[in-house]
Amino acid sequence: MSNGDQDWPKEGEVLMCTVKKVEKFGAFVTLDEYGDIEGFIHISEVSTNWVKNIRDFFKEGRKVVVKVMRLDRSKNQVDLSLKRTTEQQKKYKIQQWKQRQKAEKLLEMVSKKLKKSPEKTVEEVVDRLLADYPDLYSAFEDVVRNGTQVLTKHNVPKAWVDHLSEVIMANITLPTVTIDGYITMQVFEPNGVELVRGALAELAKPIDGDGDTKTSIQVIGPPRYRVTLEAEDYKTAESMMQSRVGAAEVFLKGHDYRFEFSRSSK
Repeated sequence: MSNGDQDWPKEGEVLMCTVKKVEKFGAFVTLDEYGDIEGFIHISEVSTNWVKNIRDFFKEGRKVVVKVMRLDRSKNQVDLSLKRTTEQQKKYKIQQWKQRQKAEKLLEMVSKKLKKSPEKTVEEVVDRLLADYPDLYSAFEDVVRNGTQVLTKHNVPKAWVDHLSEVIMANITLPTVTIDGYITMQVFEPNGVELVRGALAELAKPIDGDGDTKTSIQVIGPPRYRVTLEAEDYKTAESMMQSRVGAAEVFLKGHDYRFEFSRSSK
């Protein structure tokens, strides 16, 4: 099923490929994201070290992450490099590929249930979503984040909306990040314990704009507390941490207190 593939890759692009044939001076691969166009990895582009046996790096049928070095459309030729891809690029591409496969599998499940042909599926869902999203998985994540309106505003037919949104919600989980903060908090008044509890409650209380942010508080040992905050991205997490910490200290204003916040446990 199409996922919005372009006709031809770009120089410098990182691709997922399948090894088709291994020869003495290089390996032929198919470009999985480009309709199985064929590319070639010369032995000089396999490793920064001397390659004694090219089959230590390639086996027919296996996936490899490579970078496009040169293109010649007139000769239908794509020169690729394995050694010029970083570990970070490989990790990202593998994750992206797995997400793509998952999104297509979910779409296929629903298309079979609705008895839709691949062509109709592309017309009614894929093309409409890819008009605004880089890939299906990104669109599906937005459905989890913002609900069925993501599908309806792209004019996806109602039958698709009902069944696809259900499958997406059950199978797609938004990525999250976690940050920690450390608070030293004391109140030097007779009701200090109650005031500290109130400040901790403010720390855990949802704030407008929180979204799916989650907060947990661990007592390290009074007056030290660890705050763990989980959010969709670091920018949101940092913003929410500052908002919550600020609300906790505001609760203590007017009292004789000590309040210190640090991102370090020391």
